[in-house]
Amino acid sequence: MAYSPDSSKLAIAQSDNIVFVYKLGVEWGERKSICNKFLQQSPITCLVWPLDRPNEVVFGLAEGRVRIGNCRSNKAATLYSTESYVTALAASPDGSAIISGHNDGCIYRFCFQDGAYGPAGQNKLCQHTVPPYALAWGEAVCAAGNDCKVSFYDKDGGKIQDFDHSGQPNSKEFTVAAFNPSGESVVLGSFNRFFIYNLSRGMWEEVGQKVIENFYSVTSLAWKQDGSRLAVGNLTGA
Repeated sequence: MAYSPDSSKLAIAQSDNIVFVYKLGVEWGERKSICNKFLQQSPITCLVWPLDRPNEVVFGLAEGRVRIGNCRSNKAATLYSTESYVTALAASPDGSAIISGHNDGCIYRFCFQDGAYGPAGQNKLCQHTVPPYALAWGEAVCAAGNDCKVSFYDKDGGKIQDFDHSGQPNSKEFTVAAFNPSGESVVLGSFNRFFIYNLSRGMWEEVGQKVIENFYSVTSLAWKQDGSRLAVGNLTGA
């Protein structure tokens, strides 16, 4: 699920292969209604609503395509196609571009300002070592998966840094990542813990781990808009 930039709409990818967009309004008591439906050929695996696209929601499919739903026309179009399951999507901080992670480890970037769907606006950003289920975009692109490694890339796909946690006791795969609003801190969820990295003097550094016994896999993360709090959801519904 993803809120529109002004929080007046909510997009939800459902198990019947449809993205529903709900109009919520800006006040709590306003009438709620379904304003868009985008029926797809295969399961929707992830979605994101870029800050710079108030009327367009982007979603990835199990068949490998990345598509965009236009809330004004109620039509969906393919941004680009790959042959690999889409594991994660993330938007740039300004909302002018998106990245997609895939099951073959590829990370692609699409820039909206290029003004065209297909190869003209899309390129392969980098090749990650494993499927990047944890993928986020702040001051850098952060990617991680089941090899217990965290990688930071620049906007052109150049490798900045790697952090290898595979040798640590009870280390498990990374499942989700989220930057704080400033883009200078990122949290990655794993099994029974999450990891925090900060940008300091142009370099990324691990500043701590929060271990929560019996929490199981962290499946979702969301920052409060002022960066003061982090909400963490898990496999068992907590």
